[in-house]
Amino acid sequence: MATIDNKGGVHGKAGSVIYRSYRGRNIMQGLPRRFKQTLASRESAGEFGMASSAAKAIRQAFQPFYHHYYDGAMINRVTPAVSRCIRSSRTKRRGERDLHDGDLSFLQGLEFNENSPLSGALQVKTEVSRHEAGQVVVTLPRITVPKDLVTPFKWNRVHQYRLSFVLVGFNFREEFFEYLWEKTVYLETEDIAEAQELVFEGEVPRGCLLLMMAKLDCMERNYYDGGYSSMNSAEFCPAGLIAAFQSADEAEKGYGTERLETNYDAAVAEGRVCPILPITGYQGNRFLARTRIPKGYKMKAKERQRRQKQEETEQALLKRLEEKKKSAAGQVTDAGKGDVVKTTMAKEEGVNLKGSAADQGAADQNTADQRAAGLGAADQGKDASGLTGTRVKF
Repeated sequence: MATIDNKGGVHGKAGSVIYRSYRGRNIMQGLPRRFKQTLASRESAGEFGMASSAAKAIRQAFQPFYHHYYDGAMINRVTPAVSRCIRSSRTKRRGERDLHDGDLSFLQGLEFNENSPLSGALQVKTEVSRHEAGQVVVTLPRITVPKDLVTPFKWNRVHQYRLSFVLVGFNFREEFFEYLWEKTVYLETEDIAEAQELVFEGEVPRGCLLLMMAKLDCMERNYYDGGYSSMNSAEFCPAGLIAAFQSADEAEKGYGTERLETNYDAAVAEGRVCPILPITGYQGNRFLARTRIPKGYKMKAKERQRRQKQEETEQALLKRLEEKKKSAAGQVTDAGKGDVVKTTMAKEEGVNLKGSAADQGAADQNTADQRAAGLGAADQGKDASGLTGTRVKF
């Protein structure tokens, strides 16, 4: 039964229609129905559920840092970004791929609060790279306070700025994530911080993809105890993902459970918080198991053709990528020879310049004579077949 509230909004179910309100607008939608799913529809539904649950895990992992200071549309931004990462895989097809097979560049620049984007508050460009040894390095340029930091607070209210970088490793196949390191830079008001590098050293768990978040806090001093407290709110909390790195290796089955139990026991013995947590609610592995082709399943001809066409398209894309890589490598190899070739060609052109000019002049004169002779023969009704071009009059 649907009801009408005091503001005129309709809520509830009336027959096969559901009434609800969202952001001040009334919405009518039909009741969900069961449909007979094909193999393609099961693959599509499974991949969407995997992307949704992976996005939820990412939000929960970084929530202790941005707290509840995010805009309402943040959830709708993370899930599509994760979905694009998965669909960009060039090695596996739908129903077999997950976030570890995709392109993580779609997560870079993701904002947790569009009301105060990090790119607008931090006016300098931060570069993040990863060395061959696995170390992640954040390169900060010179920062002039408050010129390079844009905030809505008055200058006399902010007593300190805090720039935090958090690196988290995710292993969705083993269903755990780990807080690896956090680096913090404190900036005083009217201060100039020289360029510096923040090196995240330590062990990276096997099979983990890495995501880095940056956040800016405006700090206010408490004159009672001398400490500082953050002034951020839902209207101003610049935080976003600035880097994403794919896993460099693969973890064996059961690695996540073993690592979680070992670190949990050590944390309890030392009286500290365990930095490794299970990814609760992640359904990606179950979705992949359900969307695999069942044993003894008789694939229809149309479905077989679709899969064959998909495989051919993926193979063609991989082949084109390999050709581009080889072409780029060849251009780099021949770059050293370019100057020698150009010099040799220039010398040859210089030597033959006078002879070419003379030959060209003689050829032009012969062509002019032949044209004149041909035109005269045509006017007199004679055959001009002895010339270069033959003109026949009918």
